[in-house]
Amino acid sequence: MSSAEIRGAGVNENNSPGGEIDERKRKRMISNRESARRSRMRKQQHLDDLIKRRSELEKQRIEIKRRIDVYQTLWEATVSENNALEALKAEMIKELESSKSRVCDFRAMERFETNFSGNRMLKPLMDVTGSRDSVLQPWQIGRSSQPIAATMFQF
Repeated sequence: MSSAEIRGAGVNENNSPGGEIDERKRKRMISNRESARRSRMRKQQHLDDLIKRRSELEKQRIEIKRRIDVYQTLWEATVSENNALEALKAEMIKELESSKSRVCDFRAMERFETNFSGNRMLKPLMDVTGSRDSVLQPWQIGRSSQPIAATMFQF
């Protein structure tokens, strides 16, 4: 039924009570159509907003994924560098232990002296004066830390 037919159906020449009812129905139909149009507009606006929001969220997702990839790359580089440093540390510790061993061997060799018959003998840790300074400074073993006075040798 077209809107012209609806308008024509409600008009009665006598203005009978049925005409008033038809007029109310026509106004209600027009009001319902307008309400439905506004509802469709709101629905379309809501759909447009959701599409816009989806687009914004997709852009954010792409940016976050890019940042995650950058941090993942940095993390992998850091782990690789850390592994290299750990290997270097282990190598340096091994070298230090080897050096300590050689120093201990050298110090042990310094404590031996060869006597006149060619036998190796252990040197005392203290010098002749009994000073404990030579214990603290092993490179000065056998050297006197006291200057020799000229008056000592007078007969």
